[in-house]
Amino acid sequence: MNTPILGIIGGVGPLATAYFMEALIKRTPAATDQQNMPMIVFNDPQIPDRTSYILDHSCPNPVPEMAKVARWLEDAGADFIAIPCNTAHYFYDEIVRSVSIPVLNIMHETAMRIAQTPDVHVVGLLATEGTARSGVFQDIFEQMGLSVIVPDDDSQEVISELIYGQVKANQPYDVQAFLLEADKLRERGCDAVVVGCTELSVIYQDLTERPSWLFDSLDILAERCVQVYLAARAAGGNVEM
Repeated sequence: MNTPILGIIGGVGPLATAYFMEALIKRTPAATDQQNMPMIVFNDPQIPDRTSYILDHSCPNPVPEMAKVARWLEDAGADFIAIPCNTAHYFYDEIVRSVSIPVLNIMHETAMRIAQTPDVHVVGLLATEGTARSGVFQDIFEQMGLSVIVPDDDSQEVISELIYGQVKANQPYDVQAFLLEADKLRERGCDAVVVGCTELSVIYQDLTERPSWLFDSLDILAERCVQVYLAARAAGGNVEM
């Protein structure tokens, strides 16, 4: 029986990639080492910043490097690909066109999960400025009948500092500031709040208590990867999504 292999476009950012691998392992029903999911990880921190390009197209375009990593993963034997970075999914279609194996979409998987949650009609989005301004996440949610609220400018500055000034900079991060911004979205009428940046997922994963209304995109992507892996393993290695 062929064992399916997950390829991970990592380094966007590096710490989020490490947390994603941990989430995958913890969510795999394995009683032995051998029952865990095989992974090929290309941790490439040289991929240009996604938000910088979205906000200013004169900045380096991350697509060529991400496409190169995707092709490398396919050539190395990956059967499907995941990208633990929400903002990178602004370029999802271009990455998909660069390979012939399936690529999971963290935004789609997150929106699907929340759309299936009872009594959720309005969703708050904690994300990079690039993700928030691009509207990609909002479009997916709205296609599923959900309204989206994004932080105001002052709150987005706080969130950007958490992402770039703290987690990406390998500095201590302010958990209370993260929770306060999530609470602000709840106060504005959100039934659920999405942790829509995997740097923020690093903070979420370290919480000792997690509100039931807070949905982490990294967690959801990890769970979906495990589902795809288990189904493909049962089918003799054939990945279908």
